[in-house]
Amino acid sequence: MQYQKQLEQQKITIRDAVFRVFNGFRIYKDFSSDKYEIIDESSRKSCLQFEFMNHDFIQKHYRELQLPHDPKYRDLTVMHITLLSKCGATRGNALLALVDELAKTVRFIEYITLTDASNMRKCNIRLVLPELKILTSETGESWYNRWGYKSPTHHAINMAHNEVIRNRNMREFLESVPNLDIMNAFPEINTDGTVHEYVKAISEQIRSFPEEHGCDEVQLQKIKALTRLIGALRLEYYKYYLINPSATFTASRGGNKRRRNKQVKKTVKRRS
Repeated sequence: MQYQKQLEQQKITIRDAVFRVFNGFRIYKDFSSDKYEIIDESSRKSCLQFEFMNHDFIQKHYRELQLPHDPKYRDLTVMHITLLSKCGATRGNALLALVDELAKTVRFIEYITLTDASNMRKCNIRLVLPELKILTSETGESWYNRWGYKSPTHHAINMAHNEVIRNRNMREFLESVPNLDIMNAFPEINTDGTVHEYVKAISEQIRSFPEEHGCDEVQLQKIKALTRLIGALRLEYYKYYLINPSATFTASRGGNKRRRNKQVKKTVKRRS
């Protein structure tokens, strides 16, 4: 009886906090579970979807991690994000800031978890963002990494391998991948530099391209070439993780976040 009373109080606390933190958005709650969907009022697009689960979720999906858990609360201690997407005028940074605010408000949330499936559209073609962000950022970290979502066991190994790929000579890499045909799409970009420099130059060039319709043939060919390049570079990550199975593929994973000290895997964040 005491457990059921505590569980109901936890659900009320979560509901009240969600509606307070995400005031101004349209909020849907699944009646049969503890799933929430945050929708932008102006665009009617889904911005964020998340659910609350017990610590067994951590034990199942992050088996190698010995993450501490307060036995006072059996359930609803993990906030798992299943969707996070720019919607209307609200960008991902603002949404993650609200997620952090929610976690700080609800005292029994211990971890935030997610899988990084971020993407963007250019010329109506979907570009996978995790690898692109790692290759173009100055630090070699993904966007979620910079928000504190990091693997506590493998982040240093992943970062070291990211640097190997980012610092590789671009011309040598292109010579090792036959039929990639990237230089015809970007003849103006020098291939004598690093992979990081080359991909960053491409990223800056396509930034102004339309998201959907309105691209000319040259812009369309550039986006297709970038997609092929990211695919070829992703294979470099896969080769490494086939050789080193103990590492995690952070280019496509998210992580976790603990509430008090930033830690992580797929993407787990300890509440801070």
